[in-house]
Amino acid sequence: MHTIQCRSAHRFALCGALVAVLVALPLAAANARWIEKGSPLLPYGAYIEGLQGSVVLSMTLDRGGRVTNTHVLKTSGSPVLDGLAQDAAMKWRLSQDAVVATDLTQGRVEKITFVHPPPHAKALMPDSLPYWAVARLTSSR
Repeated sequence: MHTIQCRSAHRFALCGALVAVLVALPLAAANARWIEKGSPLLPYGAYIEGLQGSVVLSMTLDRGGRVTNTHVLKTSGSPVLDGLAQDAAMKWRLSQDAVVATDLTQGRVEKITFVHPPPHAKALMPDSLPYWAVARLTSSR
């Protein structure tokens, strides 16, 4: 009878430790300190075509924090954007002390979003004219 209680308590402790590890892993990933994490640049051609979207990547890392491999988990719908995201992620580097065991085997998941910046409209005061119109009016008088 005593042995059954010990086994039950041992299983309970083991399950508790497993749950603690599973809860802590996403928190470790959330607190990741990227040393190098440049944003991918949208080429002019892709900008003109109006390409935008999000790419979800799985990246495996080495012990030094460098990205060794990328895999597209969710595509943006555009092979161009997917390739740009993978190329940019291959240049990233995570702080060595932030690398966890799952980064070496399963990988770390990151989302990269490509959006067009809003157009820079020049705000005019109500009932005012743009500079070129004012210049034309003063030169014709």
